[in-house]
Amino acid sequence: METIAAIDIGSNAIRLVIGRVDEHGDILVLKKLREPVRLGKDAFADGALSNKTIVKALDAFKKFTALLKSEGVSRYRAVGTAALREIKNRDVFVQQARAASGLKIDVIDGMEEARLIFSAVAHRVNLRDKTALLIDIGGGSIELTVSSHGKIRATQTFKLGAVRLLQLMEDRGWKERQLREHLGRAMADVQSFLTDAIRGEELDLCVGTGGNFECLGKLRVALLHRNSIFSMTRDELGQLVEHLLGMSVKERIQFLRLRPDRADVVVPAAMVTQEVMRMARAEVLFVPYVGLRDGIMAEIAEGRSEATATSVVR
Repeated sequence: METIAAIDIGSNAIRLVIGRVDEHGDILVLKKLREPVRLGKDAFADGALSNKTIVKALDAFKKFTALLKSEGVSRYRAVGTAALREIKNRDVFVQQARAASGLKIDVIDGMEEARLIFSAVAHRVNLRDKTALLIDIGGGSIELTVSSHGKIRATQTFKLGAVRLLQLMEDRGWKERQLREHLGRAMADVQSFLTDAIRGEELDLCVGTGGNFECLGKLRVALLHRNSIFSMTRDELGQLVEHLLGMSVKERIQFLRLRPDRADVVVPAAMVTQEVMRMARAEVLFVPYVGLRDGIMAEIAEGRSEATATSVVR
């Protein structure tokens, strides 16, 4: 059995998952690690990573390298998304990461990101004989994918990620409730995409991926006293937004026990989701608790990914 790993260098955090592939090709997750390095704060405010943020990221990579070795990982893939796509010092940062930790980082575009997320969902959810909308909300962007009969029909990336919206609110001095007005104007391209991609059909399934949805699924149980973390209606999402708007970020951390780097972005993410679901006429959102890392792992296991052998990691 082979041990493999995936590293997701996102705008809100850097994540690692290590798993073992059994004789049937199934993956048993051995370890997960999340480092709260918010690359998007620098990327979307200044267009470059600060030295302080770079040091934090390099420390995370060194920790990941040590785990790759101690767990006997033979192949891995490390990918960077929206924040790394946009920074001016991307090439220098990637070189620094390689020099400090030995990790090879691939900075992928939004289409590749959406494809990998679709792969993750397709391994967990039955998409056959269905018209489905996949919504992935990251820190820097959202990826919307419409599929039909298990195949991608259309996909597009929009610069409406939760950390980016948080930065916009800070720059403009907006309160959270004021974000609704901005979203109404900013999402015309989303409406156009959904209209063209869905083609007037009725959706059979709407799927949400990313840490914000996983947080909202748990809050559905805690705050609305429902019995499942794996789905929510659009009405329930609205109730959660109103509940969160009635609390400060500090109160969300103290009383809801949200991580600091989740307590501030979950409302912008939820508001974007409300708008997307309204535009797509989707009433229920399914949360399968998979994401980019799972898509990477699946493709490594199936031999469909250009994974890097850990023998080159110092």
